[in-house]
Amino acid sequence: MCRLRSVVMGTITAASASKRLFAIDAARGLALIGMIIVNVGPVANESVFQRLWFLPYGRASVLFVLIAGVSMSLFLRADHGRRRIIVVLWRAAILIVGGLLLSLLPHGVNVILPLYGGLFLVALLLYRLPTSVLIGLITVFMIVGPLIFVGESLDHTGEPRPELAWSGDIPGPLHTLFLSRPYPLVVWIIPFVFGMMLGRMDLRERRVQKAMIITGGIAGVGALAAAELFPLLLGEPERGYGLLLTGVPHGQMPLWVISSVGSAIFVTGLLLRFWSHLSRFATPVVLAGQMALTFYVGHLFLLAALRPEDGFTFLQGVGVSLLAIGGCILGALLWMRHFRTGPLEWAIRGRWLELRPGASP
Repeated sequence: MCRLRSVVMGTITAASASKRLFAIDAARGLALIGMIIVNVGPVANESVFQRLWFLPYGRASVLFVLIAGVSMSLFLRADHGRRRIIVVLWRAAILIVGGLLLSLLPHGVNVILPLYGGLFLVALLLYRLPTSVLIGLITVFMIVGPLIFVGESLDHTGEPRPELAWSGDIPGPLHTLFLSRPYPLVVWIIPFVFGMMLGRMDLRERRVQKAMIITGGIAGVGALAAAELFPLLLGEPERGYGLLLTGVPHGQMPLWVISSVGSAIFVTGLLLRFWSHLSRFATPVVLAGQMALTFYVGHLFLLAALRPEDGFTFLQGVGVSLLAIGGCILGALLWMRHFRTGPLEWAIRGRWLELRPGASP
C-alpha cells in the first residue's frame, strides 16, 4: 500500500511541474461520484439518509459542466492557433456521436456527453469574447431558457399544450441537443459559461477563492431557500409561469439553475482554498477525476448489464453505487501506476492533432 501511494504521489508531483490545478481534477472526480449515485438511483427522499444520499441530484451534473467550462477555458487560453480548434472539433464530434450511440444501451440513463460536445462547439464561438459579453449571454439565457420550457405547457390562450408550437420546425437532432430535457443546451450553457469565466481568473489567488466560496454559498443557499419558500406562500404550481418560482432539480427553472451553479462554484472554491490540507487525502478522487470520461462510459456499461427492467430498490442502488465508485477509485489507482492518462481521455485529447508539421509525437 505504501509503495502504491508513493507511485501515485510521484505521478502527481511530476505533473505539478506543469502547475496543474489538482483541485479542479478533484472537483471533477466528486462530480463523477455524484452522477454515478444519481444515475444508479432510484432517487428518493423519504428519509433523512435518502435525502443525504441523493444530495448530488441536480447538482453533480452541473458541477461536471462547470468544470468542463473551466478546463475548456484553460485549454483555449493558450495561443496554439488552429491546432487547438481542430482538437476541440475532434472532441466535440467524438462526444456527440459516442454519446448518441451510448444512449442506445439499456442503462436507463440520460447521457450527458452529447451536451458536452455541443458546449465544446459553443466554446469556439465564445472563448475570445470579453467577460462582459459572456455575463450578458448568461443573463439572456437565464431568462430565455426557462421561458422556453414554461412555454411548453401553454398556448396563446394560456391553456396547456403538449409541446412547443414551433418544435415541429426544428430538425430532430437539433431539438434533442438544444431543447430536450434533462440537458437542454439553452439552459446548460449557463454553468458552462460560468466555468469559462472562472478559467480566465487566477484560481490560485486567495481573493478569487474566497469570492467563489462566499458568492457561491450565498447563491446556492439563497436560491434553494427561495425555491422552498415560494411554494409554501403561493402554492405548488403545476404549469404556467408559476413554474419560474420553483426549484425542482433538472426543472430548468432559474432558482434551480442559480442554486446548482452556486453550489458548484462553492465546492470548487472550497477545494481550491483548502487544497493544501486536502491533497494528501484526495489522491484517489483526483485520479478518478482525471479519468472521468473512461469511468463515466464504464458505469453506463455496468448499468446496462446489471439494471433490472423495473430499476433497483434503494438498498440495491446504494450497493451498486458503492461497487461502481469503488471500482472507479481502484481502477484509477492501478491504471495511473503505469499510464499518465486514461484510455478514453487519450483518444479524445487528440494530441497528435496539435503537432506541427514535421514534429515528432
